[in-house]
This record gives sequence, structure tokens and C-alpha cells, in this order.
Amino acid sequence: MRKLDDWLSAYMDYTDDTEPRELFRKWCGISAIAACLKRKCYLALGREIFYPNFYIVLVGPPAARKGTAMKPAIELLDSLGIVKAADESSRQKLITRLKMCYTVEGDPNNQAGMFSHSSLTIISTELTVFLGYGNLELITTLCKWFDCESTFVYDTISRGEDSVTNVWVNLLGATTPTALKSSLPLDAIGGGFTSRTIFVYEENKAKVVVYPQEKDDLHDKLVNDLEEISMIRGRFVMEDAFLEAYAYFRHLTEESPPFTQPELLGYVDRRQVHLLKLAMIISASRSSDKILTRSDFDVAFSLLRRTEEKMPYVFSGIGKNPLAGVQVRIMSYIAEKGETSIEDILSRFHNDISYQQLLDVLDALTQMKYCFLSVPSHKVKMNPDKLKKGVFPDVIGGREIGGTAQSGKDN
Repeated sequence: MRKLDDWLSAYMDYTDDTEPRELFRKWCGISAIAACLKRKCYLALGREIFYPNFYIVLVGPPAARKGTAMKPAIELLDSLGIVKAADESSRQKLITRLKMCYTVEGDPNNQAGMFSHSSLTIISTELTVFLGYGNLELITTLCKWFDCESTFVYDTISRGEDSVTNVWVNLLGATTPTALKSSLPLDAIGGGFTSRTIFVYEENKAKVVVYPQEKDDLHDKLVNDLEEISMIRGRFVMEDAFLEAYAYFRHLTEESPPFTQPELLGYVDRRQVHLLKLAMIISASRSSDKILTRSDFDVAFSLLRRTEEKMPYVFSGIGKNPLAGVQVRIMSYIAEKGETSIEDILSRFHNDISYQQLLDVLDALTQMKYCFLSVPSHKVKMNPDKLKKGVFPDVIGGREIGGTAQSGKDN
């Protein structure tokens, strides 16, 4: 029996007295729920089948507390004995690990309720170490696994052709923009792995916490309910109101895609997949009824849209411009401040950029209409139009998005 009204809301309360920003913490909680649902849960939409696995990568500088955000989720999964992959592994070792995860779950007296699957969660606090540098073979394999193939066939040296049945792989990783640029081949950006990944970008930590408070009682409830979530099996179904909102969302995405930059066009094509997976997680967070409600859609859409606001920063530093990396950080700093000055920016980034280089960056950002620069006063002001939260209105089907369920609240 569950002890919490909503697991994700409780998880956000549990991790509130820590330094990472909200989005980092929330997506770690989402990955933890996904790790428990595995391939024994699914959503059918026509002939398409969706499973609740995610590739989630936290991106930010070393001081953004990415590892700190992942730690509570890892500890909770360890409490349940959820199988995880090693932080550093070759493709062959990873395949072997996945093959060892094969299991059959359900009621042996009810064949329709039996689920066989090879489900594995990969957690890597240093994604670059896990992926290696330009390892196209591993990246290609991860792309195939994301789609949860019924049979993954591969070649071995000693046994010839072999296979893994009912693949399901969930990934939670962390990296810096610079490391991501080094590990991902340019050919892999824009499609393939990046289109299948939710990149969660934050520039810095949320606050300073000197003495974090222990919440043992809440911890025990989280473990209890996460175990209840791990018992969910079978097909998720959509209420009519959910399906109506989803149909409207699909048309809007086609007519007004949230991104136009080449690096994110592949993500746009898979945006509906991420939304449906996320809605399943939101539903499982509040109940084991496997019903996707309009509220689940609203919460999932709102969270996805907020995450997408900073997603372009992840790829802005990938290219041939030597100042691309620091330019992304300056853009984030200007957005955070709203209004600042050349002196303030230079003081913050003096180890990374010269005064003349900063003027060049600000000139480029001004030409892009990202911000406005006042020459006499040296003031730099964010263009308010660039702060709009996505291209979608705040309502879908005449109803406000967000704030309709506990898990949609900010923490």
C-alpha cells in the first residue's frame, strides 16, 4: 500500500534541502521511477508501442551539482536492488550485462499477465567516461536499445551470432558542455543519440546548503512507494481528455516546432515519444491504476517545455567557433540576471575571455537580438522576447497547462 499521494512531489521535498536546481532533481526522480517500471509496462497507440525508458543527461559546469542531484536517486534504487550497469564499460561487457538481466515476471497462471524482458539501467556520473571519445559503435548500439527492440542481434568472436530478448535500457548521466563536445562525434549530433536524449541544462547550483537535514521518515516512505511502483505491470490506457490534448499537441508541434537549430531537429521529430513516456512516469508517480489523465498530460507537457527552454545551450558550444563554449555560459548568465553590465560579465568570466573577445561575443548576441547593449552605459539587457516559454500557448484545448497535479508544482 502506498504511503504518499505522489512519489515525485515527495521526492522533491526529500531533496529540497540540497544544492542542485529543481530540474536536475526532478529528472533524476523520473529516471528512478523509470528504472522500476522497466519493460513490463507499456502504452499502445495504434500499432506503436511505447515503453517508459529515458536517456536523461544532466549538463552543466563542474559546480552545477550534477552528481549531487543523482545521488539520492541512486541510493533509493540501491535500496530496492535495481540492477545497474557499471559506470565504465565496453560495448561487449554492456551487452553481457544486459543479457544477464533477462527475467520473466507476472502471474504464472495468467499467460497474458506474463512479461519477459531484459531491463537495465545505466547510471554514469561521468558520461564521457562511459561513452568514450567518438565511440560510434557504442552510440549506435544505445540508439537501437532506446527503441526497445524485441530482439537485439549481435556478433560474438567465439559463438558467432547471438541475441538479447525484449531489450529495455534506461540511462541517467551527467557531463559538462565541453566534455559532451569531446565525446560526441559531430555526425551524432542532431539525430541518433541526441534525438533520443533529454538534455537538462543548468548553469549553476540553486543555493548553498551548509547543514543538510536528514529526512529518514520520508526516505522510508519513498522506498516503500518505489517498491509499489516496481510492482506495476501491463498496459497504460489514455482517457479521452488526454488523447484530445495529445492530438492538439501533435498538430502544434508540426505547425510550430519548438526548435529550428539543426542540432535539435531530430529531437523535435521524437518529441511526442518523450511526452508519452513522461506521462506514463507522471501517472505511475501518483497511482498504480495505469490510467493517463488530462492532468498527467498537463504536468508532463509543462515539465518538458520548461526543460526545453535551456536545451539549446547544450549544443550552442558545439561547433568550430573557439568562443562558442563561453558564449553559451554568457548567454545563460545574461538570461539569469535579466540586466547586467560589460564590467560585471568580464569580472565573472575573466579567466575565459578577454575584453575584446567579450565585445565580439556581445556584438554577435546583439545581432541575434538575444540582448541589447547600451554603448554609453555599458549596460547589457536581455531581450524579453527571448524569455518566452516555448512556442506553445499556456492552454491546450481551452485548459491551462501545469499546476493540475502535485507533481507539477515547483519545488
